[in-house]
Amino acid sequence: MQTEKRIEMRSLHILFILVVVTWLGFPLRAQEAISIGTRHTLFSHVLNEAREYWVYVPATRPGEKEESYPVLYLLDGDSFFHSVVGFTRLFSTSKVSSLPPCIVVAVLNTNRTRDFTPTCSAARRDGTVRPGDKPEGGGAGQFCRFLTEELRLAVEQDLPVNGQHLLAGHSYAGLFTLHVLLNYPSAFDTYIAIDPSLWWDKGYFQKQVERQVDKVNFSGKQLYVAFATQPRLDRKLIHFPLTDDFIGSAVPRMEKRHLRVVSKKFPEETHGTVALPGFYDGLKTLFFRSAVGISLPNEPL
Repeated sequence: MQTEKRIEMRSLHILFILVVVTWLGFPLRAQEAISIGTRHTLFSHVLNEAREYWVYVPATRPGEKEESYPVLYLLDGDSFFHSVVGFTRLFSTSKVSSLPPCIVVAVLNTNRTRDFTPTCSAARRDGTVRPGDKPEGGGAGQFCRFLTEELRLAVEQDLPVNGQHLLAGHSYAGLFTLHVLLNYPSAFDTYIAIDPSLWWDKGYFQKQVERQVDKVNFSGKQLYVAFATQPRLDRKLIHFPLTDDFIGSAVPRMEKRHLRVVSKKFPEETHGTVALPGFYDGLKTLFFRSAVGISLPNEPL
């Protein structure tokens, strides 16, 4: 009798162990991670610091030939990486879009004011400078060198790229995007600037456009620029008049210099909410097919 009880207890123990192992196995399978990218670090000799970036590479399906891809360099990358990867995947599989699958390189920040602004300035968003305000910024030229001389080299050594480059940024990074377009137009093929901080240094960029734009040849380049125009009644800003001046004056002059420009206003968005609608609309609009199978002219990719 005791022997039978021992056998029965041993059987129950074995059964319990099997149930536990089986039960543990299901959540392990259910929790398998979905990964859309990889993390990388590069030491920049130009900036004298280590810089992190994340990379998404389109998957090659079984039986498909390995392709080469355009590279979209996304600034403020940790904020927008997942969404913009989703946008590229959506449009690259859409019949109404000519956007091919893209590698997305999301650049993370260390000091965005330093890296994204073209001048050193103490001016505030309302154009004033108050006692105690310290000048900052002015590193856009160096950061452009990092992107084009160091980061691009690292990306192209490791990934199947086709030589086409897109640059996308919002706010300070949108200002940087415009700065690169005006001063180094050959650096990228497509520029997407969402609500660029035109107020920086009392509207410095607009003044630079007026001085330089007639000397620049933008052939083969395209720009999407979008602005959030919901009024800010709580503060005085010089940004909104500069926005109207940019669209009314700078854009036509850029178009005369052979730049394809799409400019839009988002009246229901604020500066803090316009980034993702802008990136989405920029990729949709620049690569929209007017009819299925018919591409718009001047598509660079």
